[in-house]
Amino acid sequence: MTDAGGFEPTEDVSRFTEREQLLHQIAATLQLPLSIFRRPRTSSPTPDGPTAAECSAILAAFARIRDPSLRKQCLAMLERCADA
Repeated sequence: MTDAGGFEPTEDVSRFTEREQLLHQIAATLQLPLSIFRRPRTSSPTPDGPTAAECSAILAAFARIRDPSLRKQCLAMLERCADA
């Protein structure tokens, strides 16, 4: 089925929409602006980058921090580590 513009949603569009919704939920849960997830992509992923399990673990730990100032300190520390 197409809309008035003749656009047929594809699987890629569905995944994009799902990803956007997930990012919105993560940002809301962590009480962070969505823009924090809007960083320029590198031309190619690094082979030694974090695993999905590592990302999940850090998000889960971060979400358990109730004090906003501690979350801010934690995020600042992660940013320093990322720039090192």
